Amino acid sequence: MASVPTSQPSPKRTVASHVPFADLCSTLERIQMCKSRPEKTKYFKDFLDSWRKFHSALHQKEKDVTDSFYPAMRLILPQLERERMAYGIKETMLAKLYIELLNLPKDGKDALKLLNYRTPTGSRGDAGDFAMIAYFVLKPRSPKRGRLTVEQVNELLDAIANNNAAKNKGLVKKSLLQLITQSTALEQKWLIRMIIKDLKLGVSQQTIFSIFHPDAAELHNVTTDLEKVCRQLHDPSVSLSDVSIMLFSAFKPMLAAIADVQQIEKQMNNQVFYIETKLDGERMQMHKDGDVYKYFSRNGFDYTQQFGASPLDGSLTPFIHSVFKSDIQNCILDGEMMAYNPETQTFMQKGNKFDIKRMVEDSDLQTCFCVFDVLMINDQKLGHESLSKRYKILNNVFTPVTGRIHVVHKKSARTRKEVIDALNEAIDNREEGIMVKDPMSTYKPDKRGEGWLKIKPEYVNGLMDELDLLIVGGYWGKGSRGGMMSHFLCAIAETPAPNEKPTVFHSICRVGSGYTMKELYDLGLKLAKHWKPYNRKDPPCNILCGTEKPEMYIEPCNSVIVQVKAAEIVNSDMYKTDCTLRFPRIEKIREDKEWYECMTLDMLEHLRSRAEGKLASKHLYIDEYDEPQEKKRKTVPKVKKVIGIAEQFKAPDLSNVNKVSNVFEDVEFCVMTGMGRYSKSELESRIAECGGSVVQNPGPDTYCVIVGAENVRVKNIIASNKYDVVKAEWLLQCFQSKMLVPWQPAFMIHMSPDTREHFAREYDCYGDSYTADTDVAQLKEVFSRVKDNKKMPLDLIAELEERYSWSSCQQCMFRGNTIYVDYYAIINKPSTKIHGTRLSIRALELRFYGAKVVPLLEEDLWLKNNTISGSEGRLVAVLLWKQENAKLCWQGRKSHKISSVSLLLQQQVSEEM
Repeated sequence: MASVPTSQPSPKRTVASHVPFADLCSTLERIQMCKSRPEKTKYFKDFLDSWRKFHSALHQKEKDVTDSFYPAMRLILPQLERERMAYGIKETMLAKLYIELLNLPKDGKDALKLLNYRTPTGSRGDAGDFAMIAYFVLKPRSPKRGRLTVEQVNELLDAIANNNAAKNKGLVKKSLLQLITQSTALEQKWLIRMIIKDLKLGVSQQTIFSIFHPDAAELHNVTTDLEKVCRQLHDPSVSLSDVSIMLFSAFKPMLAAIADVQQIEKQMNNQVFYIETKLDGERMQMHKDGDVYKYFSRNGFDYTQQFGASPLDGSLTPFIHSVFKSDIQNCILDGEMMAYNPETQTFMQKGNKFDIKRMVEDSDLQTCFCVFDVLMINDQKLGHESLSKRYKILNNVFTPVTGRIHVVHKKSARTRKEVIDALNEAIDNREEGIMVKDPMSTYKPDKRGEGWLKIKPEYVNGLMDELDLLIVGGYWGKGSRGGMMSHFLCAIAETPAPNEKPTVFHSICRVGSGYTMKELYDLGLKLAKHWKPYNRKDPPCNILCGTEKPEMYIEPCNSVIVQVKAAEIVNSDMYKTDCTLRFPRIEKIREDKEWYECMTLDMLEHLRSRAEGKLASKHLYIDEYDEPQEKKRKTVPKVKKVIGIAEQFKAPDLSNVNKVSNVFEDVEFCVMTGMGRYSKSELESRIAECGGSVVQNPGPDTYCVIVGAENVRVKNIIASNKYDVVKAEWLLQCFQSKMLVPWQPAFMIHMSPDTREHFAREYDCYGDSYTADTDVAQLKEVFSRVKDNKKMPLDLIAELEERYSWSSCQQCMFRGNTIYVDYYAIINKPSTKIHGTRLSIRALELRFYGAKVVPLLEEDLWLKNNTISGSEGRLVAVLLWKQENAKLCWQGRKSHKISSVSLLLQQQVSEEM
């Protein structure tokens, strides 16, 4: 290495500046060559371990070594660096650059190999693998030993990306030339794959992440920042909670999964577990450092201004600042922010029409922070510690103050009975439910169910009072529910007189969940003809609404009753009943009830008064039928109607599919229909074999929708205008070529707005590419689209010539004119074959110069002003061949000399004959 002048500070040393790029390439070569997954992972782990070992040694020698594995990782997983490594270079461009930089003869064997890399040649089976073909072309022309380090390769690739963004092709070529002249053929093979962002290693990015660090994939899913993943998880002994949890920096809290009461002991590993009350407030984390406080919600929103940034302001901080132990300098606490009523000494539930995040100072309620976890104390992070240890530490952080700051009470349990008893107690206390936690669980931000479970009454069958409501209004759906009613306004009836049907209905809630798509579709068909537009100025007199109005309404006598489950009844001025349901969802459609048998106002009032609005009033019992022994009675078993999913809508079982390639790695498809001999399930299996994933309904991550034959469902997808709908033929081409074939207009059934904008830049209105080479088949297809256009091609050409002032050129001299050629004489006079051939050539020349050549003189051609004219334009000449001579004539009539061009044409034909 060149010496650095002593007057300048020496550059910082990095591991990447010491590791030869050749070492990385040889590792990648070994990973690709071996077949078994354990071998592949071993080679990568060996390289990673040597990097980390070298990093430690270098750090001890030179204290300023602070880099991570990122310089290597971004080359191993280039597909994750799309923005930083946007080279704008594909195989064809690389081929042309190599031909130019290596000064290869353009018609030479090697140049043609590079340009036609998809064409099968030889017996190696490299067709389509540009990097392998380039390797054999470059092998005799490249240096035997590379001189670049991993750091230098990154610098040159960054320069290519930056110059590509600046559209500076000269500097792009200069950087490529440096890579070529200083790299071996093997190194360039891997460079090409890094530039194209397809290493073909046969190992997924999830595997690479898992070897690097157990939490790497999880952190990348949250941050999508590869550099941050490598930097923060460089030490394999550091857990995700340690790097995610930082003072005064919001993080996503750990969440609980829904528990199965019957399996709770198994879910807790048959060990002792904790039971806590599930509080119905706002999840909040408090960060404290001395006199400085910050509060963050579960979604990372800052509510410090509301609760207090210092002991001098806010609805909470002034009341709790003094309760922290004297040795606590800083800490992070996780808990629930609640509203406490000092008069009743109870907590208010979130559904009781108040917002803890916006409570006013003169409120009768006061803010109370209920803490159930501690994640940092005096700069020591505790996320990797067990929950039981964190609980012990929490008890020594502050002194609880009633109504201001509490430690959430917990009790130890071991059996399902204890869980059921705790749930029944929560029901009696009108609480939201209970939490069940594993004492050995660590804190994992943004994870759900890693040792934390929740149980609410509404999660358990039979504990909730269900309401029979009548649908009286509807709202149009969006996306996959477009074109149908997806949400419904429900109502209850004014209590009628005995033996009479109700006549007036009061709105109570809006519901849009709980049903399957099939149930929604069936319900839509049943009610479709009865919907009417809702007129706010002239509403129906028998349907009374609050501020919430539907888009459409339905007469009660034409409607149906739905059974709705909800958590509780809460106050609301949006509905006529002055209350609504919290978390409502449709359980089923009551086919067994008539419209007039819905719930009444009297029934609603009974429910509200009985349990303070809570709809969970029943207990859960431990015996196998979940009901008291004295209430058991023999029941006649009912024949259950088996409701299933139609075969065409079922998700395929791809568990036994063996992955054979990475063509579709990390690509999600939605296959709607199959084609020909390829069924929907067969296409899905082939996608899985190529490393892709399959969903039954398209979502935000769906690459495209595959269609073999169109149906109603496909038309709905097209109508949504959100997805690219592609012919199944495209998928078959990908399978055949073993690569992700670029889309062409011929493949597209429907394009999303982004794709349509892209195609507008790349193709003309007939689907002909502005830049890509074409072949005969593609050209025929383009011409077929031209023929289908309403304008005739000649008219279009004339329009273009006029628009761009081309009409003055020689090739346009006959544009707009019609010429009759006497093909009859050619066909019926064999002796005139030679001259007839010349006449045919002349006809082609006329067409070349813009004329319309006709084989017959139609009746709509006539003489006008000494000129032969017709409906298709002026007939400037009639060209006949006769044995004696060739002249301009009209079927033997007097010749009409029309223009100097016509005379010239006549003269030329006469001379040739």
